[in-house]
Amino acid sequence: MAKRFCALCGKTDAPLVENLCYTCYFKKNPPFSIKNEPEIRICPNCFSYKLSKKWVQTKSSNHTDFLEQAISQVLSLLIKHSPEFEITVQPQITEEMELTDKIEVPVLITAKKDDIVISETLPVTINIESSPCGVCTGKRRGAFEAILQFRGLRGRISEEEKQQVYDIIDKTLCLERYKDAYISEIKEKKQGFDVYVSSIGLAKSIATSAKELMGANLQESFKISGMKDGKRQGKISLSVRLPSFSVGEIVQTPDKTIIFEKIEKGNPIGKNPETGERSVIQYKELWESEIQSWKPETKEYQIISITENFLQLMDLKTYEITEIKKEAPHTNLKEGETVKAIKIDEKIIILTPEPENQ
Repeated sequence: MAKRFCALCGKTDAPLVENLCYTCYFKKNPPFSIKNEPEIRICPNCFSYKLSKKWVQTKSSNHTDFLEQAISQVLSLLIKHSPEFEITVQPQITEEMELTDKIEVPVLITAKKDDIVISETLPVTINIESSPCGVCTGKRRGAFEAILQFRGLRGRISEEEKQQVYDIIDKTLCLERYKDAYISEIKEKKQGFDVYVSSIGLAKSIATSAKELMGANLQESFKISGMKDGKRQGKISLSVRLPSFSVGEIVQTPDKTIIFEKIEKGNPIGKNPETGERSVIQYKELWESEIQSWKPETKEYQIISITENFLQLMDLKTYEITEIKKEAPHTNLKEGETVKAIKIDEKIIILTPEPENQ
């Protein structure tokens, strides 16, 4: 009995379809086809392109990388193919290729199914349509959905605080979920600055970071500008008040006094000036109670004498002698020792020295 064989390649050990092995059959009857002169819409202002109904922003820094990504993704949607095949598209982009209204690109198309691999390089003519994306259009119009109003607790914002806010904005803009968002404008004000933000989500993320990292107090308001499809339209304003404490300042609430060091998770942290112990002012206490803060004057004193109940101190600058009540933190002090002290509510407080290993 005669063996059956492929009419093109002569293979005898493979199943046949219409007298052809699978490989030869699909070479003669390609499992894919491509639309004639497909169109790609690109933004002339940034490296982004329209994919289906959505603009895709790329991280490309040159037009060759941009074209390779745009063409491969767009053509992958436009190629018709048998569902049992997996299709890959590889545009053959060269540096000499210019971004004009119509370009011809060799495209390597590969179809895979089990052990069958069909590859073919086709010259594809692509129409390029230039159209600004939504992000660039919004930037050009200065469009925004929210305003962040940064102000200081005592009517000022330092350059250091302003830079910290700018760093928070930069880091938030780098997040993938805000890749289409932007800052429309920043306006300097007498007591701070306003940041005009393209999306409410981005504005709230920046404000939340300012709360956690800088202890900011947040208040939100909404100004209605009209109705659309039964929904209120308007702008959100977020008041972001910064405590504006500087390192070394005394921060005092009705129940607690600290020498301010830093803010963690929105809470001012420092040390108790009398005991040197680490102390935290809770965020709620910070913004719901009366707060005082100031930079204390630090003086040097020499301990003249120590009795059971009192210490005699001499101001090393004015030589004035002062007597203060002896308290628990003074146990290890010695006569003749030089100490540093500050005054809080007319009370001289000897500062606990920093440990030598810090």
